[in-house]
Amino acid sequence: MNYKWFIQGFVPWMNRNINYLIYIIMKKIFTLLCGLFCLAGAVKAASTIDDVQVCKHSYVLVGDDYTNNGTEKVAKGAVYGDGYFFTPTGHDKATNKGSVDLSTADELGIVTPEIVAKYSEYGTHLNSLRLKAAQDVLGMKVTAGSKIIIFYEKNKDTDVRYPVVAKDEKITEKLSSEENNVIIKGAYGGKQMGRFEWTSDDDRTIYIGAENQIFVSYLIVEANEAPGTPSVKVGPQTYDNGLWFREVTCKPVIVDVEGEQIGTVVTYTTDGSAPTAESSVYSEPIKCYKDMVVKFQAFYNTGDGTASAEMICPNADNEAPVSFIFDAPSLEVNGAAFTVTSPYEGAKNYYVMAGDTIEGNGATLTESATVTAYSQIVNGTYTTFTTKSVSADVYVLNDIKEEKNITVSGAAVVDEEATANSTDGTTVYKIENGAITADKMDFFVKNLTFGALANVDAAKAKYQVPAGQEAYIQMSNTNISFSVAEGDSVEITVVCSKNSCKNIDEEITQGKVSGQDTISANRQCFVNVDGTNYGGEDLALNPEGNVITFRVGLGIHTFQKYSGTGNILISSIKFVPMIGAAGVQNLAAAEQKVAAKKVFRNGRLVIETANGTFNAAGVRVK
Repeated sequence: MNYKWFIQGFVPWMNRNINYLIYIIMKKIFTLLCGLFCLAGAVKAASTIDDVQVCKHSYVLVGDDYTNNGTEKVAKGAVYGDGYFFTPTGHDKATNKGSVDLSTADELGIVTPEIVAKYSEYGTHLNSLRLKAAQDVLGMKVTAGSKIIIFYEKNKDTDVRYPVVAKDEKITEKLSSEENNVIIKGAYGGKQMGRFEWTSDDDRTIYIGAENQIFVSYLIVEANEAPGTPSVKVGPQTYDNGLWFREVTCKPVIVDVEGEQIGTVVTYTTDGSAPTAESSVYSEPIKCYKDMVVKFQAFYNTGDGTASAEMICPNADNEAPVSFIFDAPSLEVNGAAFTVTSPYEGAKNYYVMAGDTIEGNGATLTESATVTAYSQIVNGTYTTFTTKSVSADVYVLNDIKEEKNITVSGAAVVDEEATANSTDGTTVYKIENGAITADKMDFFVKNLTFGALANVDAAKAKYQVPAGQEAYIQMSNTNISFSVAEGDSVEITVVCSKNSCKNIDEEITQGKVSGQDTISANRQCFVNVDGTNYGGEDLALNPEGNVITFRVGLGIHTFQKYSGTGNILISSIKFVPMIGAAGVQNLAAAEQKVAAKKVFRNGRLVIETANGTFNAAGVRVK
């Protein structure tokens, strides 16, 4: 050890900087505690930002590879980017945007020589991760002095578009502005690119969205780290010689001590413990074969390349969380049979039905079910990985060959909690003992929820259908499926509660639209089957706005959540088969009528025919 340097250089430097060192140590303790409190939730889906780790070290989030393998859309309420980022909203992504190359400085100054010197190893990546106002937002926790750098594409140059840092996920309490923080914008490779920089003035939770919409290639966090902190990077998920691994690389840095450039030596551990001078010295990439955290600690290099406890760089530690993500197997359904196929060599497949987990590559069912499949991958003697899962419905249904009726039963009882929290004094009801009449061989029923009218009293009783009915199917999910044979069609009549219409009491207004009688849009009610909305604007089929009649032909059909506004409550559903050629002819006539009548434009229902476009009252519109 060079004791002369230690006495003449380092000790006086420490004396002069003792306050700084105390500050750094206290801040490290604070951020470490925050990180420990959040660590438990960092590897699973999260419900709040409390589950993410404090980003106390520099980090690069690659926008077109933001889930570590670049094949998954980040879901709402998920932690990603090694546990440092959270999305309360989910994110869209694009593959047709421009790219940013961090290995080459450009003439516009978007990528500067200083950036190249630090980040050239990341190369070129697409602007793929979307930030859109408060719709696509990411949240994170940063320490004081941390700088956020974002490379992005504006997508359009006709309006204002740039990243926004805010205190809240709604992006209303803004911490940044275009004038102060957007460094460069200009034509870059034929695209409108930008670089955004913002520095935090305190330890804080931030949310990053956008003014309008942008697409991001890189989000770089340059943390306010202690001198000597090494930079670390987790490489891509790789398969070689029958094993999956990721390589962790570390870059020791040079420290300026009283104008003298002092190199560093870095030690590391892979068991979760804090590295010491006795730990392994980093010299080459570390291959990791399972989920783990590699921790690093820097020491001043006295010239022989070894670490000495007396020469530790205060708080110059770092860590690399390593995790693996594997795609779900394919789940192919053919009638009553399904097949599970994994893209990974040697993987074992599993499927789950009704809470039971079974190892296997498929089965033929005797009744309808929702099947969830996943795979497990044995990675040598290191660990066993579990892939993402995929789900599909498998239908085993009789075709509708005779009249079938679905009715609803159950009692409305006061929802005490919802009533207590009501801001307008409304008494809120919920359903107790809700049930429907539906044979499982005729209908596949899942995710079924029941609803009640608000304030079930004399004033609301007139909306109950039939009089006195308290329980209804609430169309808030995809829930009821049925089958129609080839050559047949089925006429379906859906009866809704009268308050499912905007105003069932509104006066009927009739008009002629290409031979069709219509009623006021406010008296209409709609249901959705297979993505198509069917409604009660046709008086010939539906003399009451809350009674909807339509026909469907060959195939498996499913009632879905109505995508428009309003709370649709269904009282009953009747299925009447139209067998053979007559059924097909009746269906063709019904489909022609439907195709000629309802289209939504700017939130309004209009009726398009060969003779023009009309509103629901039969008045021609432009």
